[in-house]
Amino acid sequence: MVEVKNVSLSINGKYILKDINFEIKKGSFAAIVGPNGAGKTTLLKIITALLKPSSGWVKIDGVEPEKYLRRRRGIVGYLPQKAIVNWNLPLTVLDVVFIQDVKPFGFFRRYSDEMLKLANHWLGVFGIGNKKDELIKNLSGGEQQRVSLVRCMVGKPELLILDEPNTAVDAVYNVRMYEILRKISRELGITIIMVTHDIGVITEFVDEVMCLNVKLHCHGKPSEIDLSRMLNTVYGESFGLLLHREQCKNCMFGVRDDKTSD
Repeated sequence: MVEVKNVSLSINGKYILKDINFEIKKGSFAAIVGPNGAGKTTLLKIITALLKPSSGWVKIDGVEPEKYLRRRRGIVGYLPQKAIVNWNLPLTVLDVVFIQDVKPFGFFRRYSDEMLKLANHWLGVFGIGNKKDELIKNLSGGEQQRVSLVRCMVGKPELLILDEPNTAVDAVYNVRMYEILRKISRELGITIIMVTHDIGVITEFVDEVMCLNVKLHCHGKPSEIDLSRMLNTVYGESFGLLLHREQCKNCMFGVRDDKTSD
């Protein structure tokens, strides 16, 4: 589905990304982890054709990202790290869900029954079905983030690119969100590439993990990667990993996987 070959990006002689190679198959749920400044957001922007690499190439479904994106509107659902919506505008949740179709001075136009059915479905999936007529500015930060996820899904995407989707989401709903994303990937065959700092918990839900810090230090199934060793390499020796395992399925914090005491 997504193939990245020898991708590098340098600015003023400094590498932001260097020699990145990986392939993600259709329907896979992949997480990219790494410290701040590792190039994670930059990599997502290259995949979505928002940035051009200095060298190398990206293909989605066998074609360049620009050509893939032209196949139809909504084929890629992209949730950037910073919101593209001004949350203070007098918009309802439904207005924001369909913001790509809103014309100037047309915020309150009527939506088709099909559009409303689709929006209601995904608002319900993400637990905010009762908020559809509320002003977006009155929602909490976590609820606004869920609206952004609904925006991605109403486009019926084949590929979801999510840059820290758990921003402002509380710890209890955080796990629920990962469960929903895993279900979307497995049941609908949607490929998901997600940047996250939630390393210990996310390994319970994703199919593959990529550890990135300018270079790609590992890529594989969580069960096949020595995450403690690899993340110490990527983050530094002081890094302590919290693992979310089967025995702590309903907890909020997981099990610590280092030898330091609290």
